[in-house]
Amino acid sequence: MDRRKQIFEKLRANGARVTVPKKVILDIFMANQDRMLSVCDVYDMIPKDINIDNATVYRNIQKYLNLGVLETMVDDNGLSRYTISSEDHHHYLICTECGRIIKFPCIETFWEQYAKENCFEEMHHKIEVYGKCVDCRRMQ
Repeated sequence: MDRRKQIFEKLRANGARVTVPKKVILDIFMANQDRMLSVCDVYDMIPKDINIDNATVYRNIQKYLNLGVLETMVDDNGLSRYTISSEDHHHYLICTECGRIIKFPCIETFWEQYAKENCFEEMHHKIEVYGKCVDCRRMQ
């Protein structure tokens, strides 16, 4: 079963209907897996012949987030951004110009010694590295 169908099955299993807005919003995220999108970004990408308001976009993003379909981060401007979740634990390189993301694997052993030396018990972690991607640097 493809990822899209799995997500729709997850919606149904949690008592949610698979509506046109949910399909359109999921398609936008699936087509932009290399970017972190804000609610406004998603709204702006909805085809003009489909009538979905900003509140519906927000509610459906929250539904996907609560089901673990999307993951979130807050950018430098305090704006929540979202992308399709991955099965593996990873971190991000994030372009501050175009919003492109590059996922990189988590190497948990990096800070284990520091935590141990300081009697620190980790509960969870998240690493985001901000900069400019190669395409944005070329345009300067």
